[in-house]
Amino acid sequence: MLSRVADAVFWMARYMERTDNILRVLRTNYIASQDEIQNFDWNLWIAGLGCTTYDETVKPGYRQALFDLLLQKENDTSVLTNIVRARENARSVQDYITKEVWQCMNDYYHLIREKHTEYLILHGDPVTAFDNLLRESTLFYGTVDITLNRGEGYTFLNMGKYIERMLRSLDFLELKIKELEQQGNELVQWKYLLYALSGYEFHTKYYRNTLSTDNVLHQVMLNVQFPHSVLYCMQQVERYFKRLDSVSVPEHFKEMEFLLGKAISNLRYGMPTAPTAVTIKPILQNTRVEIKSLSQKLAALYFGYS
Repeated sequence: MLSRVADAVFWMARYMERTDNILRVLRTNYIASQDEIQNFDWNLWIAGLGCTTYDETVKPGYRQALFDLLLQKENDTSVLTNIVRARENARSVQDYITKEVWQCMNDYYHLIREKHTEYLILHGDPVTAFDNLLRESTLFYGTVDITLNRGEGYTFLNMGKYIERMLRSLDFLELKIKELEQQGNELVQWKYLLYALSGYEFHTKYYRNTLSTDNVLHQVMLNVQFPHSVLYCMQQVERYFKRLDSVSVPEHFKEMEFLLGKAISNLRYGMPTAPTAVTIKPILQNTRVEIKSLSQKLAALYFGYS
C-alpha cells in the first residue's frame, strides 16, 4: 500500500473516532448541565477540546457552546471540521475503501450541514441532534466492519481509531478531574465521565459496588475488558501493528514493536496501587507523551513524514 493511502485511511479513522467521542461527551455534558450539575463550566470544555475560537473573557450559554464545538466552521476542532476532514481523506482513497463506506461518510457530511441540525442545537432539542449524528457514526463503524477487506488499509484504519480513542479517554479524564477540583461532588462527576465513555453500565456489572475513584480510574486506564480503556486500546494498536510484520522494513517494525511494548509495560506497571485524582496526573501526562511519540514514529516510518 502506498504511504499516502495508508496515511489518508489512518487519519480518516482518527477524525471519525474523534467525532464520535466528542459527540458522546457533549451529549453527556448537556444532560449533566440540565440535570445534576449546577453552573456547569462550558468554558472548561471549550478550552479543553481545543476550540480555536475560544474567548476566555466571554461566558457562553450552553447553546452557543454546543454550536461552537459542533458546527462552528471557524473552529479548527469542531465536529463539523472533523467530518469534513474525514470525508476529504476518504475521497482521496475511494479506490481503497468500499462504496458503502464512502456513502456513509457522504451521508454524515450532509446530515451535519442540514439546517435542521443547526436549528436543533440553537433552538430545539440538542439531544435529538446528537442522537441523529451518533446514529450515523454507529452506521459508519458497522459498515466498515462488514464491507472493508482485512488488508493493510483495514489495519491502518484500526490503528488510527485506537490511537485516537486513547487520547480522547485521557482528555476526558483530565477534564473531569479539573471539574472535580472546581465543583467537588465526586460520584456525580465520575458517573457522567463513564456515561461519556459508554461505560457506566459496564461499571455497575463489573465492579458491583458504589462508584469510587480507584475503580473508575482502573476502568478508564487499565481494564482490558472495557473498549475505551487506555490499556485495551494500546493492546489493540499492538495487535493490528503486528499484522504489518510481513510488509514492513524489519528495522522499522522492530523499532515500533519495542516502543509499543514499552508503552504497554509502563502503563500496566506504572499505575499506583490505589490511584487518586491527584496521583494519577503524572501517569496521564506520561502516557499522553508516549502515545503521541508512537503516532509520530509511525508517521515517520510508515507514512514518509520527515
